[in-house]
Amino acid sequence: MKKRGLLLNLLIIVILLLLPMFSLLQSVDYRLQDKLYQRLSLVSPNIFVIGIDEETLAELGPFQDWKRDNLAELIEVLTADSESAPAVIGVDIGFYGNRSQSEDQHLVQSIKNAVANDYTEVVLSSFASFGNTVVEADGDSFYLLSEAKTLENPIDSLLPYVTVGHSNVMPDSDGIIRRSLHQFNFEGQTIYSFAYEIYKAYTGSELEPPLSGSNQWYIPYSGKPMDYYGTQGYGSSMIRVLNKEYPTEVFAGSIVLIGPYSAGLMDSYYTPVSRSEQMNGVEIHANIVQALLEANFKKQLPPAAGAAATALLILIILLLTAKLDFRIAGIGAFVLSIVYLLSSYAAYQSGYIIQLIYPLLGVWLIYLFRVFYNYWHERRERKRMMEIYSRYLSPQVAKSIAVSGDSALALGGQKKDIAVLFVDIRGFTTISESLGPEEVVAFLNHYLDLTTRSIFANEGTVDKFIGDATMAVFNAPFDLDDYVYKAVKTGLDMVEGARQLEKELTLASGAKVGFGVGINCGEAVVGNIGTSFRMEYTAIGDTVNTASRLEGQAGPGEVIVSRAVIDRVGNRFLTTCLGERKLKGKAGEISVYRIDGIKDNIEGD
Repeated sequence: MKKRGLLLNLLIIVILLLLPMFSLLQSVDYRLQDKLYQRLSLVSPNIFVIGIDEETLAELGPFQDWKRDNLAELIEVLTADSESAPAVIGVDIGFYGNRSQSEDQHLVQSIKNAVANDYTEVVLSSFASFGNTVVEADGDSFYLLSEAKTLENPIDSLLPYVTVGHSNVMPDSDGIIRRSLHQFNFEGQTIYSFAYEIYKAYTGSELEPPLSGSNQWYIPYSGKPMDYYGTQGYGSSMIRVLNKEYPTEVFAGSIVLIGPYSAGLMDSYYTPVSRSEQMNGVEIHANIVQALLEANFKKQLPPAAGAAATALLILIILLLTAKLDFRIAGIGAFVLSIVYLLSSYAAYQSGYIIQLIYPLLGVWLIYLFRVFYNYWHERRERKRMMEIYSRYLSPQVAKSIAVSGDSALALGGQKKDIAVLFVDIRGFTTISESLGPEEVVAFLNHYLDLTTRSIFANEGTVDKFIGDATMAVFNAPFDLDDYVYKAVKTGLDMVEGARQLEKELTLASGAKVGFGVGINCGEAVVGNIGTSFRMEYTAIGDTVNTASRLEGQAGPGEVIVSRAVIDRVGNRFLTTCLGERKLKGKAGEISVYRIDGIKDNIEGD
């Protein structure tokens, strides 16, 4: 590839490696990750959601008008029998600020009674608000640090009997909840997530999930909306549990989460597994709890890993496009993409998440660039070849050779039956002496233009110019119908054209001019002869030498041919036999004929 193509390749590579630094196409990468990584599994049989749903609100009234007695009664129903009591009750409702003494006391007493017998633990939720803090770095530089500014906790009277975890969910830039905020610091205290506190209460142990630099880890969702709740109309609705219409025995020893289950309560979000339907916040916490219980943590690899993957795939596709046909390289790019996706999924199963869009984009951008660049380069090269070949080939032949590409430039030859024509100016020395240098050059240009046009008009190939002589071949490099006839007709066209040229020259200097043409046919070796850096397409052999000697026998305005030519063209021309003649370099004599014209009753060409 040329220097310009190399620079464009480097530019594309640099852009691809820099894209992740500016989070460009991040939303596309997120969507691709969702498609590849998020595979729903069976929800845990030990996790349940009791929803404050539309049915509950219809019977108990708008949530904002509720007293805390409703939740107190629910906890009492769940823990009334130690045999059916849950191991952990997680309440995703904020008991922030005191209400009336009676309802607050009722809630406190219900939770106190639930945890008194050590068969149930209660986890409540807090909520933090975050903001950016300007932090001074070394020197005069600054950066923004996201920190918890406020933290709302349950009322103090509840704290002796419960553990508390934050219920914050942190959507990505596209508004999708993919990560759990494991912990953050507030006023010197580490605040763990609501789901993690439930996990600790249930297992009695601590577990630190692998974290990225932002204390967040990727949530592998197990359930979609309502999977932890039950089917619509027969789910674990809060009112059904309160009315004892739902069998509380199923909650025995399990984890029960209580939370909003109505769109009007404004606690629902889009997730990778529910882009068309929002998932309630309590269900998101249920998914996080299950991932913790299964130790199913996914760690986001740093951008450097994605950059390394991008660089590796680009290197491979560069090698493929450099060595293979673009169609095969395209298949290679497709296979490479599939292999990368499968490898990424295998890495995900092992707990690691790597960028997807940038490496894949690198593969296809480089591939498409190389395809289009090579196409443009090939078109330009064909145009250049056309310009070169059109100087000594007919336009049709030049186009065919240009299309065939490098094969037309390969060294080597083949034996082929051809017709060979030589034409020379008779009396050129006298003409050149009677004209000035500029006039000689102008005359030669007119002459060469005439001979070339005559050759091209009959589909021949200009082999070479030798001083004031021109050599042409017919039936090479491509097969030509009736090529001997066309060679003879070319000679007659040249003689006829010379008459007009002679008139112009006579007017200028008084000198006389005429062309002598010699034509022979037969087998010769044709092909590119020379070296890899300097070659010419030509014909060699006795057929060529004889044609040259016949041209030497021609007088001004004469077309002299061999017996072999006469045998090929039949009676289509008026001819005169000039008898047997001894030609230079030939062992014996050969029959020589002069072509006087085309017979009137015979169609030419």
